Amino acid sequence: MTAAVYLNGATIMTTPTQRLLAIARETGYAGIEARAERLLGDGAEVRATAAMARPREVLTLNGVALTVRADGRMDRAMLDGDLGPRLDICRELGVPFLLAIPPRAPGLETRRAIPGTRDALELARDRADRLGIRIAFEFLGFSDCPINTPAIAAETVDGIDAIDLVLDSCHWHASGSEPLDSYPVERIALVHLNDAPAKPPRQIEDADRLLPGEGVIRLADLTAMLKARGFVGPWSLETFNPAYWTEDPASIAQRGIEAVLAVVGSERTQ
Repeated sequence: MTAAVYLNGATIMTTPTQRLLAIARETGYAGIEARAERLLGDGAEVRATAAMARPREVLTLNGVALTVRADGRMDRAMLDGDLGPRLDICRELGVPFLLAIPPRAPGLETRRAIPGTRDALELARDRADRLGIRIAFEFLGFSDCPINTPAIAAETVDGIDAIDLVLDSCHWHASGSEPLDSYPVERIALVHLNDAPAKPPRQIEDADRLLPGEGVIRLADLTAMLKARGFVGPWSLETFNPAYWTEDPASIAQRGIEAVLAVVGSERTQ
């Protein structure tokens, strides 16, 4: 079986999106995940990418933080401001999924954060749905994020229709690498694969991420759990390590797809 593997722009962040897409094609990825950090405010890069992208080749755009106030209420003004330009980019590039993440909010208790996050998810869903775009929610395993485990993420989306999920191996590791028994695997749109160094999991930051197989995350256990529940892809290589940004991007992409395929146990798409 072939694996659909995508290349997240965070892996080679200093590379323009249109070049990212070209490299992904050259090295056998199914497509890319575009980065809002590069595209917001750079219409030329958006247009250049749109001119070459095939349908669903740009699978996601990152970037809506479901910000809640200190009292746990949704920050509607901030969410509205973030949604507009990101949805415009999704529409121009033909992106089917806009990713949404919970806030990093030190001191905000989980019980107080969940209702406002649910309100924000419903608002984002309704705005995106008018354009035929899906919202995909990803929990963050950081200690200062009130929604930082698979179980809490499952509770957050429970009963909210038309919200997909993204699972990230680094955030799963940071949350304790627990079984996904209560996590609705059937709602997963994409799994981010990456690795992490041997440091306390809750202290890991995005910049620590490594290529799969170069760290201590139990990737074989994670992918086995997912496959046992019927998930076989798509997968995406997502690291934020600045050390990779200084290397040849095509070389990192090549090493990356080989690392992902070694974990998921199948051949590349080309």
